[in-house]
Amino acid sequence: MLRRDAAVLRALPEGLWGRLEDDLRLFMAERDWEACGGLREREEMRVLISAEACLLTLGRSVDAFDHVRTILLYPSRYVAREAVEDELGVVTEDLDDREGEAWERGQVVLSWSEVSADAKRADGRNLVLHEFAHQIDLLDFLDGARPAPQDRERFARWRETFLDAFEAFADAVDRGKKVRVLDPYGAEDEAEFFAVSTEAFFERPSDLKRHHPELYALLAEYFALDPAAWIW
Repeated sequence: MLRRDAAVLRALPEGLWGRLEDDLRLFMAERDWEACGGLREREEMRVLISAEACLLTLGRSVDAFDHVRTILLYPSRYVAREAVEDELGVVTEDLDDREGEAWERGQVVLSWSEVSADAKRADGRNLVLHEFAHQIDLLDFLDGARPAPQDRERFARWRETFLDAFEAFADAVDRGKKVRVLDPYGAEDEAEFFAVSTEAFFERPSDLKRHHPELYALLAEYFALDPAAWIW
């Protein structure tokens, strides 16, 4: 089912499938799954979402998602209340049409129609990869980790490389330049840049490596995977 329905997994080397299957079973069993908006949840939905999420930790440890407790599934895009603060500090509430979000409290909200559509093609847009990337945000990891002395230089290099890449990307987007591979939405902030970079890393790895080699090398080291070397 996964090989049929998840394009991003079709290139996964045979040697990694056993680990992925073990991780996704553990991930699926340890989360609370809530169907919202009248959705009729099926096991196939949980399997697909779990497999794509676990792709992010395949080279590391699925324990990186220990803080993620609940996954809420809507049948399609949903409306959520959003508090907006203007330049004068006045806060107003508005309604926002959304397809997914990741909360700091360890909840992930997903639109199944978007998840299903994204899974059919590896084009650099994948809602599951995007929202779960927020749950293992690179800068949060670097800021919160206490690296051993031998890792401090590597962590500092990761941070510098990532921030340099973000600043160059955001500047290019602001000036209206076309940026290859990466979704311009990543210019919103560092967290969104990491999320869209993660989508590209797993779904368009060869393109990302060609056009953004330093960013690709950083992500390959961080995720401990080299998807550009897989047979697509």
